[in-house]
Amino acid sequence: QGPDSFARLVASTTLPMASLRGVPRPRRSGGLLAIAAVVVLGSTLLRAGCGGFALWSAAGSSSSGSEASGRLAGLPALVARSPSLAVAAAEGGDASKGAVARDRFLKVLEEKGGDWRDEVVMAELALLEQANPTADPALSGTYLDADWLQVTRPDYNYGDNKGSTEYTLGALSFGMFEPQDMKVKIEKTTQKVAPNEDGTRNWDISLHISCVDERYPSFKADITTNGKIRPGKDKDGTNRRLEVWFTQGSLTPAAGMSADVKSDWLRTFRTALKEKKWTVGGMLKDGMMRLMMGLRVPESVDDDGTVTFQMNKPPHGYTDILYIDDMLRVTKGNRGSIVAVTRESR
Repeated sequence: QGPDSFARLVASTTLPMASLRGVPRPRRSGGLLAIAAVVVLGSTLLRAGCGGFALWSAAGSSSSGSEASGRLAGLPALVARSPSLAVAAAEGGDASKGAVARDRFLKVLEEKGGDWRDEVVMAELALLEQANPTADPALSGTYLDADWLQVTRPDYNYGDNKGSTEYTLGALSFGMFEPQDMKVKIEKTTQKVAPNEDGTRNWDISLHISCVDERYPSFKADITTNGKIRPGKDKDGTNRRLEVWFTQGSLTPAAGMSADVKSDWLRTFRTALKEKKWTVGGMLKDGMMRLMMGLRVPESVDDDGTVTFQMNKPPHGYTDILYIDDMLRVTKGNRGSIVAVTRESR
């Protein structure tokens, strides 16, 4: 989801193991070595989240005024529009009630700088959820398909970073990208959802970040996580849950990066990857993740600056749709963070 769909393997929070259904359990006959390996892997996963890669992402200080204004600049015009909710009404929802609650929620969210933790925002969210015009939102089909822009602050319930938009590079990337301790700030989050022939949907999240670490140049980059979703049922048996899993991710320099800065980028990331420190625990963890999740860690930095990883047998998380219409989608991830996105296109 946003972000609350993406785990971080190097983190300090807890991801419910129920959301990691893709992780096989060890056989009893595996002996102490297998148990120890799973303990190492489990301790790593238990520190993960489902936020962005924040999204499990996806996923410092509070948003600055300029960041909030940039992210929420389109909300006044969005609220002023009168969208067609015929599809929602046809599916059994109350379109007019939903539109009123939606516009009020977006107005309050704008006033609060996108802070979904604010008590007034949460109160409006409760009313918004009650007014959801779309029955069985996880089955809402093309309502899900769009280019989406996140309008809530990218605050993903990540350990001590609650309320923050600053993370380490490792925390936003499953610990895949070096240098993991580079401090970065999420400037913008976008998402693309599109259908597949097998009934799943692509669920691709891009975090547009900037380096705020004095040890490095002021890089700007994109972390893109490619995932998939399919409908599921929540604990009450309602059709509002989306099962989410991620298969690969990439770190790329922002478009328009100058040749001099690109040279610094290549030197920084190639050196960090080359000088990555390996420990016995780290090697054991990576080995088990290769075996159990089909993980392929980054091995090089491409000439264009791109760094990639793959996960062929990923664990699964989930996100629950609280509200969706032809303009707005609000979800709550399995770690509790709220993500509101507005439709950029259909």
